[in-house]
Amino acid sequence: MIVRKWKRCWLGLLLVMAMFVTACAKPAGGDLPEDLSAYETIRQETQTKENAAKETTETTETTTEALPEPVEVDILMIGDMLLHWSVQKSGVMDDGSYNYDHFFQDILEDVAEADLAVVNQEVIIGGKEIGMQNYPTFNCVEEVSDAIVKAGFDVTLHATNHTWDQGEKGVRNCIAIWKERHPEEIVLGIHDSEEEADTLTIWEKDGFKIALLNYTYSLNGFRMPQGKEYLVDLLEKERVISDIRRGKALADCVVVFPHWGTEYRFEPDDYQKEWAQLFADEGVTLVLGAHPHVIEPIEWVEGKDGDKTLVYYSVGNYISAQDKAYSMLGAMAKVTLVKEGNGEVWVKEYSAEPLVTQRAYGVGAWTTYKLENYTEELAKKNHINKLDSRFSIAYLEKLWDQVMGE
Repeated sequence: MIVRKWKRCWLGLLLVMAMFVTACAKPAGGDLPEDLSAYETIRQETQTKENAAKETTETTETTTEALPEPVEVDILMIGDMLLHWSVQKSGVMDDGSYNYDHFFQDILEDVAEADLAVVNQEVIIGGKEIGMQNYPTFNCVEEVSDAIVKAGFDVTLHATNHTWDQGEKGVRNCIAIWKERHPEEIVLGIHDSEEEADTLTIWEKDGFKIALLNYTYSLNGFRMPQGKEYLVDLLEKERVISDIRRGKALADCVVVFPHWGTEYRFEPDDYQKEWAQLFADEGVTLVLGAHPHVIEPIEWVEGKDGDKTLVYYSVGNYISAQDKAYSMLGAMAKVTLVKEGNGEVWVKEYSAEPLVTQRAYGVGAWTTYKLENYTEELAKKNHINKLDSRFSIAYLEKLWDQVMGE
C-alpha cells in the first residue's frame, strides 16, 4: 500500500513536470530528466517484485510435492535345520566330498521370489576341524553353509539352544567359516567381538530399512565365559528392549526372530506370550519364531499403543531325523511388508505353507517337500512310517488345519 500511494504522488508530479518540459521545448529523443529516470528505475523494480511475488503465490497454490512410491518387501522363513547324524550323512557323496543342495530342491523357486529369505540353522557349523557330531551336542561341516547360500537364503539364524554345543571354539569356527566362505551372508545371533554384538543389522531395499534381531532362550544349560557374553544373543529383557528401540531409531521397522517355546507343544506357552506382548508393546512389526520342532499358530498381538504385531509362534522343523510324525510337518512363512511414502509400515499379506520332511536313506535322499507337491508314493517311501504309523498325507493335512486354522 505504501508503494502504491508513493507512485500516485509521482504521477502528479510528472504531469506538472511534463508541462514544464513542453514549455521548454526540449528536442525529441532527448534524455529523461534526472528525476524522471529515477522514477522509471523505481517503477521497474517495483513491477519486478510484484511479478515475483505473484509467481511464488501461484507456484505454492498449484504445486504439491509428490511423496515417494511405496516399497514392498517379501520375507520368507523356514524353520529348524536340525541336522542329526543321518541327515548329515545324506550329504556325503560317493567320492567322499560333501554336498547338501538336496535339502532345498523343492523350495528353490519360493526362495528366489523372496526379497529376504531366512533359514534357522539349528546346529552350529564348526567345520571339519571338529567333525560331524550328533545329538545332543551337534556340529556340521562347512558345506552346509554352501548349500544355504546356493539355495538363495540371505539370512542365517544362529542363536539357538544348540549354539554352544561345541563351546567357544564351535562358535568362533562358525563365524570364521561364514566370513571366509560367504561374507555376503547376513549371520544373526553370534558375534566374535563385543563391538560386533553392539552393531545392529539393518537390511535395506530401495530406502526401506528393516532392523533384524535374533535371540535364543537358552544354551541347554551351558554358560558363556565371563566377559564373553557377546558371543551369543540371549533373550534378556534389558538388552532386547534396548536393541528394539535402537532398531526403531535407525530403521523403518523391526523384525525379531526368537528361539523360544516348549518342544512338541502346538500352542504358545506363557513364556512366548509374555515375550510376544513385550515385542508388541515395543512396536515390533513382525515376529518369526522357531524351536518347538512342531508348528504353532499365527496371531496378531496388540501393543500398549494400540498397534498390532504379527507373530508366528513356531514354523517348526524344516528338516530333521526326529521320530514322530508331527515333527515331519513344518511351515514356510511368507510375509509382505509395505513402507508407504509417508514412512508408515504395515503388513500387506501373510501366509504359511506346509512342508514335509522326507526321511529317505541314501546319498542326496533326505530332503523336504512342499506338501502340495508331496505324493502318496513319496509318503509310502518315507521311513517315518516305521517309527510312527500315524504318518500320512491325510494326517499332515488334518494336523495343519487343527493348528493353523484358516
